[in-house]
Order: sequence, then C-alpha cells, then structure tokens
Amino acid sequence: MIEKSPISPLFPSEGEKAGFKGHISFDKKEISFQKVLTGLIEKVGKLEKNADEAIQKLISGEIGDIHQVMMAAEEANIAFQLMMEIRNKLIEAYKEIMHIQI
Repeated sequence: MIEKSPISPLFPSEGEKAGFKGHISFDKKEISFQKVLTGLIEKVGKLEKNADEAIQKLISGEIGDIHQVMMAAEEANIAFQLMMEIRNKLIEAYKEIMHIQI
C-alpha cells in the first residue's frame, strides 16, 4: 500500500523541529535559494517515483485499488505543474530584471 504523508514545509523552523506549530522563520545563514529549488525538485522527483511504483504495483497485481494509483499519479502531476509554473515565473522575473536600464 502506498503511504501518504502530510505536506510539510521544506525547511521546518526550530520550533517545529521541537514539535511546536506556528510561524515559520528562516535563518538567512541556513537557507539559500539554490537549496530551496533543489529541495523542491527532489520532492517532485520523489512524487513521480512513487507514482511510477504505484503503477508498477497495479500492473503486477500488488495493488487492487486503482484510486490509490490515480491519486499518486495526480499528486505527481500537480507537483510537476507547480514546479513548472515557478520556473516560468523565475524566467519571467529574470527577463524583466535584464530589461531594467541602469
């Protein structure tokens, strides 16, 4: 059976690591833009891998419920679409910055 975990922030705050919920604050020394993007890409990759595994299990007969497979595939699809939209916005912002006259 495919295990689902709740959506969590990419880098939890110290309070969340200790079990407290609330406002997330980031230390500028700990996090970089590159780490955030790399983490998001890795998460999308994991979701796609889980969807592929679910499809293989459905084909082999290990999973009898097609709903679980469809949910895993759709979750991977939505995550990929979100990643592509973020990429498109970053490219758009870069192009806009490049057109600024100094």
